[in-house]
Amino acid sequence: MPAIALPFGKDIHHDRAGYDTVLGDVIEQHAPDLIVCAGWMRIFSPDFVRRFDGKLINIHPALPGTFPGAHGIADAFAAFQRGKVAQTGVMVHMVDKGVDTGPVIAVEEVPIRADDTLESLEQRVHAVEHRLIVEALRPLTTDH
Repeated sequence: MPAIALPFGKDIHHDRAGYDTVLGDVIEQHAPDLIVCAGWMRIFSPDFVRRFDGKLINIHPALPGTFPGAHGIADAFAAFQRGKVAQTGVMVHMVDKGVDTGPVIAVEEVPIRADDTLESLEQRVHAVEHRLIVEALRPLTTDH
């Protein structure tokens, strides 16, 4: 499948919903079984989520119900420094109308070490993300 660049900006699309409509039209041309958001870092409009219900999968660098949004690793590290958590993790989940709240497909804990820096924690979390997304998607695809 060819790569498709669809830049986002107010000069191209007036708002998120407009961008999501154009993006959805491009995606539908390829009739995918799954749409995997890895490093996407945008919240889809409710119409987009409804349009692709059951096909949208996201990977998030936190355990279910903790640290939603774009700064999951930094938020977990700050909570660790305040003595609130001893670990964070990675989850692969279905996308729903919330932010990182959809049904969980796979999850793995990542302990936070006393000698961790934000950078070392980010490296370990990203390594788990790279492995877990492949493991989680394998049973969902027809090409095992």
